[in-house]
Amino acid sequence: MARLIGLVTLTGSPALAQEALVTAQLGNAVEVVDLATKKILQSIPVSGAPAGIALSPDRKTAYVTRPEGHGVAVIDLEARRVSGSLDLPGGPLGIGVNPTSGEVYVADWYGARVFVLSPSADGLKREGEIATGQSPSGIAVTPDGATLLVANRESDSVSIIDVANRRETRRVPVGQHPFGLTLSADGRFAYTANVVSNDVSAIDVAAGRETGRVATGQRPYVIALAAGRGFVTDQYSNTVTVFDPATLRKLAAIDVGDHPEGIAATRDGKTVVVANWGDNALSLIDTSSLTVTGTIATGDGPRSFGDFLR
Repeated sequence: MARLIGLVTLTGSPALAQEALVTAQLGNAVEVVDLATKKILQSIPVSGAPAGIALSPDRKTAYVTRPEGHGVAVIDLEARRVSGSLDLPGGPLGIGVNPTSGEVYVADWYGARVFVLSPSADGLKREGEIATGQSPSGIAVTPDGATLLVANRESDSVSIIDVANRRETRRVPVGQHPFGLTLSADGRFAYTANVVSNDVSAIDVAAGRETGRVATGQRPYVIALAAGRGFVTDQYSNTVTVFDPATLRKLAAIDVGDHPEGIAATRDGKTVVVANWGDNALSLIDTSSLTVTGTIATGDGPRSFGDFLR
């Protein structure tokens, strides 16, 4: 299966990150990386080209999509091993977790649907699916767990979904080929990285409308929010664009590694972690000085789609 382009970014505020969980897609592994010592603590074999990742509300379990294995792997992060799996049809890629119920949502890249999975002592169970636009990718859930947002790459839109009724209530037009999707901490605003139009769309979630855009580098992928700023990975520019979410003004462009993809911020907001697909490394960005303060070597093809800091 050809390598999929695009990324999911999730809502939520992880605990102060000491570990990064890196989906090394070409290496068929999920790596546990210590951010302080800059070392790989363990490489957990995960077949099927692992890509998307999301963590349970208690941060003890990771759910990882396997686009070429057509399913989701479940990782026990305390034991650092795969504890289960669930087969899914289509192309499972983007993934998110409801912060209140623990439900798991998986976007079918080849369809127009999101699978709803329920975790239990016996493993993940498929409970149903929700119709979306074409090629759903980035997923985010509001802090109250009531609203699910999905970036529809081929439909140039974002689906706003009522979780209780499992149905789309609004579809918001955005830029060309939105992929990465993230929410403000209060869940009021969403931001999509529009891969083809080279910009970020801001969405008022309650109003269900786009409120503006900010220009980025080439092929924006995912967005992280920290220290009152937005940070966007630009795959083809090898940069991270920094913008003001309030004014949608571009503030800076930071040089990082080759082909940056996944991005997330530590809970204290002081560091942004970037997964550079092309040179097998993480870049650490200081959100105050807007400079790269360190790099960490990883396995082959780091992507880290989604919620990957623990």
